[in-house]
Amino acid sequence: MYRHILVAVDGSITAERALDHAISLAKSEHAKLLAVYIVEYPSSIYSSAFIDVEPFHESMVSEAQTVLNKVQAKFRDAGVAGEVKMVDAGALSGTIAEQLRAAAGDAGVDLVVMGTHGRRGFQRLVLGSVAETFVRLSSCPVMLVPHHEERASAAGR
Repeated sequence: MYRHILVAVDGSITAERALDHAISLAKSEHAKLLAVYIVEYPSSIYSSAFIDVEPFHESMVSEAQTVLNKVQAKFRDAGVAGEVKMVDAGALSGTIAEQLRAAAGDAGVDLVVMGTHGRRGFQRLVLGSVAETFVRLSSCPVMLVPHHEERASAAGR
């Protein structure tokens, strides 16, 4: 059913869970994977005239490359076909969700897999939700992988 799957990665435990799900699905569907890491530009840092942002940016790019190297190794170990892509589009390039939508459209994927942190209340209001925004923007199916481990069923106790 799915032939080309994009998985959003960022080095978090939640993204790692989404990656594991995407790999499992790719194996069962004989699909190709594309892992995308969006380099984030926090506007409060990049708009300051008093801070040299280049070391910060270099650190962000280095972290992205480290994560993508680990993803490539996971693809190889799992025996799935996959590529990685870093998107470093700059401070005025739109939200992470918008950049993921563009990457999915450019690659012609038929499914996007991403983790969701499950924030609620004030934390969600302040931090927003990349997953929720992406679902609203996406033109292809989206699989959301929750942050929390599945709880043992009452029957399994």
